[in-house]
This record gives sequence, structure tokens and C-alpha cells, in this order.
Amino acid sequence: MGTSTWHRSPSTPEWDRVRELYTLRDPDPGEVVRRIVGALDPGTRERMKAPAVATCLGVLLEGARLVADQGLPGTLASLGVEARPPALQMAAGLRSRAEALIAQAEQASRFGDLALEAVGTTAMGVATGGDPAAGLLAVPLPAVEAAFAGLHRQDRHHELAVDFLGHDLDRVFRHFVARDVVDFIGAEGIPTVGHAGRLEDGVAHLCREGVVGLDLTPYQGALARAATLAPAQWPAALTPAVAHGLDAALAALEGGA
Repeated sequence: MGTSTWHRSPSTPEWDRVRELYTLRDPDPGEVVRRIVGALDPGTRERMKAPAVATCLGVLLEGARLVADQGLPGTLASLGVEARPPALQMAAGLRSRAEALIAQAEQASRFGDLALEAVGTTAMGVATGGDPAAGLLAVPLPAVEAAFAGLHRQDRHHELAVDFLGHDLDRVFRHFVARDVVDFIGAEGIPTVGHAGRLEDGVAHLCREGVVGLDLTPYQGALARAATLAPAQWPAALTPAVAHGLDAALAALEGGA
């Protein structure tokens, strides 16, 4: 269920208000999201924008450019993965590249780990056209190639960034819920592991939906340029877009989740 629960949330009045919800039968995911956003201190908000997050976004942008420049088979080969099934292999290859770059640059962090998970889910979403019902194993190579190449050729880098931030928040909020809700499983509010999992899913869905109206078109130029930069340059080039996007998404979630 969810991500690691290695660390409980802080003992503050704001986080206590979040935990109160887990004592209620069928906690409302929207209220959980709102209270979590309200409980985030400035330090946590900054750590959510860690350099590793920019590196993960950079890998996705670079991946779209490589597919546009050299095709999907060549990109998969450069990532060191098999050609089939292409959707899964592309997601795995991009995640592995991001993980290696983060380790090399000594950027590892808890939020970096969560962003790594978002690389894979973002890539799979691109490959399936955002259709969660699409079978990853059945998506043909030309369709995967067209989906990734189109993002670069059609100057839709900002759309890819918004998509990634939605998946990143999905993983982050799953983590925030999972690290506390485990203490309430078996009680009236969260009677089973299944109930806890459904709550996580509901919260994550709201986070992905919360970025739908996010506008990163003012950063399109910077995002497109970042696709051609060396990985060491990604944190400086991409952190402004990441920071703006996360701040705007959190404000939207707090106000309307």
C-alpha cells in the first residue's frame, strides 16, 4: 500500500487536524488534501522542489527530444533497455536514467525518491495517451514514438511538465497519507487495509486533477531549451518552472480539492 511509512508526520496542531480525519468513517479525500496542504511548513514546501525533482523533469524532456531526433528504437537503445514492450521499456529506461543522474549528482532525497516514481508513471501516461484503461503491453511502438516525439516537435514541453507535476504530487500525497494512516487501520475510520488504499487512491486522484488548469506556457521556452542541456544544468534551468507549478498546484488543492 502506497509509499514507505518510515517517518510519521510532525506533531503539530496542523498535522493533528489531518490525523483527526482518519478517525472518521470514510474520510473525505478532498478534506484530507486541504488539511495536508495547510499543514505543510515552508521547509517541507522547499524540499518538495529539491534538485532531484528538476532532474526527473529534465530526463522526461530530454527523452521526448531524443525520440523526436532519433526515433524510439534508438532512444531505447541509448537508455540501455529492450525495445519491447515499448511503453514499459521507455518508462523503465527513463526512470533508470533519472536514478543514475540523481546518484551521480548526490541529489538523493525523500522527495527525489517520490519524483523518481513519478517519472515512470508520467512516461506510461504519455505512452497511453493518458488513458488509464489502455493496456501498456498492447501499445504499439509507432504509437509510443508518436506520443513522445509530438511533445517535442509541437512545442508541448509545458504540457509534459504539468503532467509530471501531477504525478509527482500523486506520489507525494500518497506518502503523506501512508505514513500516518497505518496507525488507524483496524479502527472505525479505516477498518481495513483496503479502506486505507482507497483513501490514498482518492487523494492521489485529486492531486492529479488539481494540476489540470495549471498553466506553464510562460516557461515553454525554458523547458524546450532544457531538453537540449546537459543534466548538470537542469536544476538551475527547471527549478523556476517546478517551483511555480508546485506552488500554484498546492494553492489550487487547498482551495478546491
